[in-house]
Amino acid sequence: MTPGKPTSLNGTPGNQQVSLSWGAATNATGYLINETDLVSGQTTQLPTVVTGTSYSLIGLQVGRWYRFSITPVAETTQGLSSDPIEVRTKGFSGSYDNYYALGDSYTAGDGAPPYNGAKNCYRSTKSYPYLLASGAPTPILIACSGAVADNIDKTVQYSWLPGTQLGELQSYPRGKTLITLTIGGNDIGFSSELTNCITSFTSCKSRRDAISQRITNLEPRLVQVYKELRTAAPGADIIILGYPLLVADPTIADCHNPIVYTGLGAGEMQMIRDLAAQLNDTIAQAASQAGVSAATQEVEQAFAGHEACTADESQEWINEIAGLNDALHDSFHPNSAGYQALAGAVNSARNLLYQNSMVRK
Repeated sequence: MTPGKPTSLNGTPGNQQVSLSWGAATNATGYLINETDLVSGQTTQLPTVVTGTSYSLIGLQVGRWYRFSITPVAETTQGLSSDPIEVRTKGFSGSYDNYYALGDSYTAGDGAPPYNGAKNCYRSTKSYPYLLASGAPTPILIACSGAVADNIDKTVQYSWLPGTQLGELQSYPRGKTLITLTIGGNDIGFSSELTNCITSFTSCKSRRDAISQRITNLEPRLVQVYKELRTAAPGADIIILGYPLLVADPTIADCHNPIVYTGLGAGEMQMIRDLAAQLNDTIAQAASQAGVSAATQEVEQAFAGHEACTADESQEWINEIAGLNDALHDSFHPNSAGYQALAGAVNSARNLLYQNSMVRK
């Protein structure tokens, strides 16, 4: 009799090992374990027939993504395999083979000139991808200032770029790879909303509900983009960054640029902080659903006390208005110290991933 399908496959990561457990399949007398190394793509079926509903695999590589499924057997008859599960073993060994940095201006490096590379992308070697701790090789910087989620997977942002960011990623080798991404700020129109807040003669607080709804609506789109990254690079460690809260706590803020000082009231500053926090929460929730790592709280914490309008201007890691001719280019983006802080946030998220690892369906 053909055995049923095993259910509820779960995994617990360890150091060079993974412990699996699953629900019993009807009529099964044993189980075969299917293992795919997601970095090499090699799939093997363990020769041992497991008679119970748990098994620990040892001798795996450190800090590696694997996909597992369970095939039930009844004597010589095999049934349908379980739904797969992907598990990353704990730790990190050596260095990544490749590092790709995708997203918008907060990855490209806008705010910390000089710029190089593709026109209008404002890419800078002072950006965080170039500042990560050991183990991260020199990045291939795919991010471009002004990018929205559609520029990751659907629409080429500029005609002179080689394709969508996902398409460009797929043209490069993957292997043992690190990927970081910032996206979402432009989808909700934060730049134009900030301009409205600063330059309007009336309060922009009436815009709060509309922006908040945009953030809520963005979540399923982010989940889709993150899952597409997983599909494109299944063996990669993928870290999604959040955004700083942009402006200082209004109870202690002191803006230094006269345009910002005049244009932003305390209520507007609090609104900006609240909406940025909501966006970060949405990014974190989408990352959890998609099975990728998030560095949202790490970014908020790294910039706490260093946002735009921090009273001590030397401690301000986000630019206020950077110029009159192009008010939002460079403005409200990290300066060099801010990109160092973003690198620290990514390093913290990396260390957390190495310590705790991850399991995803």
